[in-house]
Amino acid sequence: MTAAPRRRTRAASDPPQDGERKRDATRRRLLDRALALFEGRGVEATTMRDIARAAKLSLGAAYYYFPSKEALVFAHYEDNHAQLEAALARTTGTPRERLGAIFHERLASLKAQRKMLAAIIGRLVDPGDPLSALSAQQRTVRTRAIAVFARALDGANLPPEVASLAAHALWLMMMACLLLYVHDESPGQARTHGLVDDALDLIVPMLPLLSTPMGRALVDRITASLDRAGIELKRGTPQSLP
Repeated sequence: MTAAPRRRTRAASDPPQDGERKRDATRRRLLDRALALFEGRGVEATTMRDIARAAKLSLGAAYYYFPSKEALVFAHYEDNHAQLEAALARTTGTPRERLGAIFHERLASLKAQRKMLAAIIGRLVDPGDPLSALSAQQRTVRTRAIAVFARALDGANLPPEVASLAAHALWLMMMACLLLYVHDESPGQARTHGLVDDALDLIVPMLPLLSTPMGRALVDRITASLDRAGIELKRGTPQSLP
């Protein structure tokens, strides 16, 4: 008896099938419609029914892809951090040039969502809120973002513990710049972009000083203080804030 031919398992490198393309397109449509509504009405005033209607889907279908409005915001975060990683892959030059490109591109990618982010700024800075950049629910995305800054520092010849501390500090700087950016009404948010350049011009040349004996002593003291606060900075890949 001739054995039935085995079905080929789809490899990760295979092109997506029609069903996958359709699911991805539907998910993207839902996310795009949700962001537009969040920007126009605010997150709190928008319902999942509103989002489903805007995407021309049933409410059940919308919940199939995203179980809550928060899940849509999380997906937005993940998309933005994927863009951050893509920005890193495109950058060249010195650490200062790479960091500048990453900061400016990250801010520009949020231009269309400034109103939405401004409306939920209180939630974004509350560590107890799932939507907060400091929350436990955002740990994975946060870790990825900090790792981007660590890789951008390649070539700066910093010891691992110094690079880890610097990456965390740069991530916090990015969060501070985002808070300013969403409220910046200057043309093209030029004030925030200018602040980024001024801050990087000040900070990056100082980083090698942290490798000196005096600088290492300072790093040790900061790291010990963070450890006491429950924030662990490990050698190698930076660990995220809890």
